[in-house]
Amino acid sequence: MLTRLVNVHLPSTRSTNGSRWKGVIKMPRKPRLPALLAYVFFISLGLLLYVAARGPQQEIEGVAEESWSAGTGEEARAQAEAGRSVKRRGRNKELPANPHDYHMMINKANLCAGEEKVWLLVVVSSAVPNFLRRRAIRDTWGSTSALSPSNAKLVFLLANPNDSELQRQVVEEFRTYGDILQEDFVDSYMNLTLKSVMGLKWASTYCSQAQYLLKTDDDIFVNVPVLLTYLQEASKTRWITGCIKQKKAFRPVNAVPGMPLPPAHPPFVAGAGYVISGDLVKEMYEASLETRPIPVEDVYITAHLGRKVNAHPPIHDARFTCGEKVMDDCDLAQAFTGHHIGPERMYRVWEKLNPNGITSPCFDF
Repeated sequence: MLTRLVNVHLPSTRSTNGSRWKGVIKMPRKPRLPALLAYVFFISLGLLLYVAARGPQQEIEGVAEESWSAGTGEEARAQAEAGRSVKRRGRNKELPANPHDYHMMINKANLCAGEEKVWLLVVVSSAVPNFLRRRAIRDTWGSTSALSPSNAKLVFLLANPNDSELQRQVVEEFRTYGDILQEDFVDSYMNLTLKSVMGLKWASTYCSQAQYLLKTDDDIFVNVPVLLTYLQEASKTRWITGCIKQKKAFRPVNAVPGMPLPPAHPPFVAGAGYVISGDLVKEMYEASLETRPIPVEDVYITAHLGRKVNAHPPIHDARFTCGEKVMDDCDLAQAFTGHHIGPERMYRVWEKLNPNGITSPCFDF
């Protein structure tokens, strides 16, 4: 097939005024409607996700405000006072270096109200899903019958599970027992330090008359009568006690063999159970506002904050568990605390122990 060539006359490149066009001829832009629609879609999706995430928290805030709104002003004043007393050593000297400004989702503000003296305030760090562990503590060593004779109080420290069903169960649990504190940081192992700071903050605000504070976990059995007898006889001030541990020295890869290295952390008291005298609680909370948290709760509270407030060096007492050893029943009968105690064993130990504590014989089961 032969192809016929046709001459095509193109329009002149001159403009109407006779001058030639310079540069590249610009074509009209295509409308950007698809990009605009995509932008609007993602913005709307983000707003929907934000509202969905805030939903459960707003529900809990309503419960907290309805139940304990009387404590809001007192808490705000305490936070403001702490913020004024601790200044950042940086560019802005009017702000705390590490403000613990999380919202209190659930609060038992009147737990210690009307009490002239509380001998022992027990704060139990607990993960939100551990309903059975908390129930076992309430039925055994943390029961009203066990704590009331010595005027001791107990609360559980929880954070935000970001799960609406779990949160609903926590609200019902609080309505039933009234012994839960909850703030809106994420409930995770890495945030155990924040839970303990929450305990210090709450104790200094709502239970400042407590003579001693015991921090423990929800898998710990506490021999309350024995511990209280010891504390009442001790009459200590500026004091932290428990099972003292020491982190091994950190040795860099390029360190010279035999070169002495400082320990990674100062000596600290194991987080399974430690006691702080009441006169240190507020000072340690205020010190936390200018001390960057680390994810090692017991080191942060008992070593770093303890040093900041010039507490006496921690006192070791072998009757507090260090956590590594699973204690047998004879040890539990003589100890202040026992670690790795699940709900079933907690009930069994409680049934075997004499109400007066260590007067019980050593037993097997």
